[in-house]
Amino acid sequence: MLKYYSSDNLGMESSIIRDDVVREGLEYACITESLLDRFLRTKPTSLLIRGPPGSGKTTLALELLKASNRAGYYISTRVSLKKIKEQFPWIADLLKDEYTVNKDYNVNGNDDGSIPVVDARLGSAKGVLERVLDFILMHGDSVIILDSWDAIAKEADKNERLKAEKSMVYMSDANNGLLIFISEEPEENTVSYLVDGVITLDMEYRDGFRMRKMRFDKMRGVEVKHSIVPYTLKGSRFIPLPVGINYSYPEHPRYFERIDAGEGLISTGSKDLDEALYGGIKKGSIILLERDQSVSKVYITHILSSLVLNSLRSGIPTFTTPAPYVPLKSIMKYVRPFCKAEELNLYTVFTKNDEYDESINVCKLTNDARFNVNQTCNLYMNAISKHSCAVLTCDTSLATVHYDLDDVLNGIKKVKASDGILLMISNKDSPLFNAVQSVADIHIKMWEENGVTMLRLVRPYNGVYAMLLESSIKGYPSYRLIEVV
Repeated sequence: MLKYYSSDNLGMESSIIRDDVVREGLEYACITESLLDRFLRTKPTSLLIRGPPGSGKTTLALELLKASNRAGYYISTRVSLKKIKEQFPWIADLLKDEYTVNKDYNVNGNDDGSIPVVDARLGSAKGVLERVLDFILMHGDSVIILDSWDAIAKEADKNERLKAEKSMVYMSDANNGLLIFISEEPEENTVSYLVDGVITLDMEYRDGFRMRKMRFDKMRGVEVKHSIVPYTLKGSRFIPLPVGINYSYPEHPRYFERIDAGEGLISTGSKDLDEALYGGIKKGSIILLERDQSVSKVYITHILSSLVLNSLRSGIPTFTTPAPYVPLKSIMKYVRPFCKAEELNLYTVFTKNDEYDESINVCKLTNDARFNVNQTCNLYMNAISKHSCAVLTCDTSLATVHYDLDDVLNGIKKVKASDGILLMISNKDSPLFNAVQSVADIHIKMWEENGVTMLRLVRPYNGVYAMLLESSIKGYPSYRLIEVV
């Protein structure tokens, strides 16, 4: 078992996320113990991984093979050892010798712990069956991958195929092995009722991006709470994305670590989002953060507070107009502990509530929408006259007063002309959505997909990401983005 990192318990063990993935910056990809880990602890002896070409079946099987630290054989009916190493460099050192089914090979395994690859592209079902049974008998506690079993088994009639599958599953079970079948033809499959586990991988194409999902159809001996889990193949690795909100407020708050963007840019407060935006936010940009109602407000809070904190810590005046239901103390909970008192002097919050905080500037909003817009613009432009830039965030998704679109657009034009930054949170039900969308330089869409919070860069078009909160690790509001590929 190898380590992954959890926001709740650093250093827990997992068989899925490993040290080389950690070095690539995906160390928080598995926030809670995955269902795969719990399934492997039940000591299954057979598993079926099925799905269309390109869905990641081989990637998942190789992850399980490497994580097992057991003797094993990889039997391929599709590609050579050379191509496997090129596609999966992270396992190249483990897969070494290559044999054919019809050639004698070292059934005892390799002394250096490497796993031989058996090229079965020209083999028969009978030949593969003999090799599998030989290896299981010699190595009881072993892992064997048949990739793919369909390519060979379809040459046999149904009765012969079923007999071969029963023999292999029985021998693996009797000798405590793990036999992994890979299938691209689920409708022709006869092994699903024999094995301990069945995992179906699928892909869905939407508006130019691909969403991958893993479905647990059968996990013998394991309670399945989330039967569908999105995943990514980032870096040619199989990474299940964390389901549900895994967040706790920092137990020991510390100052936000400021990020410096390049010339003419302002950082979002997230290195990952900056990178997705090609370095950060260009001055004079209007940002539309489109929020689906399924997205928890804690994710929106992290995006806003990261931008606010980074701006304040960079000496940039920052203004916040929250949603009407958000009390001032909730805003300050994610700001005050993470920056210095003198930096808070640059912070202004507009609110309709009768609240006051002596550490910041508080401005009262009214039911007069035009007055609110003019007041905000005047204070913002006053700050611009004294500083080179300013940042304004505004949540209009639940606006309780009617705003004149011309007033809003005029205010947006003033911000843009001043080289400032305006981030507006909205949704398609908001009367301001279309107006903001028409002038936005950056359009970020957020939604929840099977319990995973997703973020898509619509403009500029630059991919889809899963969002993971890591505040309890960093000690201040922070998040990571994992690209879904």
